[in-house]
Amino acid sequence: MPPKPFSLDIVLKVRKRKEDLAQQKFIQALAVQKEVENKLSTTRTKLQEVIDLLEIKQHEGMLAVELGRFEESITYTHGEIKSLRKLFREKKKISENKRNRLIEKSRDYKVLQELKERQNKAWKQYIDKKEANMLDEIAILHHERPTA
Repeated sequence: MPPKPFSLDIVLKVRKRKEDLAQQKFIQALAVQKEVENKLSTTRTKLQEVIDLLEIKQHEGMLAVELGRFEESITYTHGEIKSLRKLFREKKKISENKRNRLIEKSRDYKVLQELKERQNKAWKQYIDKKEANMLDEIAILHHERPTA
């Protein structure tokens, strides 16, 4: 029985769409991760600025009320940094999952693409063999034909 190929074009289109969708989701997850990372960096910079300002004010002298405000601000910013770190870890984990999913979808597509190529190659070899057999048969029939 000939290795007649079945069409993989529709399956390949679907797999390619899934790969593209996985790539879009991965890029979105990376963008969210980068946004949280920037926010974390900004908050750390803000904390350092508050601490530097507190040191300057302490050398100049300040009221207890001002010291309390600085303390509250530093405590609040520490909490914010802690929550942003947690959020960053979550977003990083999500983007890693999306990355793994993208790799999986890419592999699926690539495997099917290679299968299609092998299938087409086998079909071409089969057709070429049939054609060669037919040409041989024609040549034999022509050769055996008596000349008039």
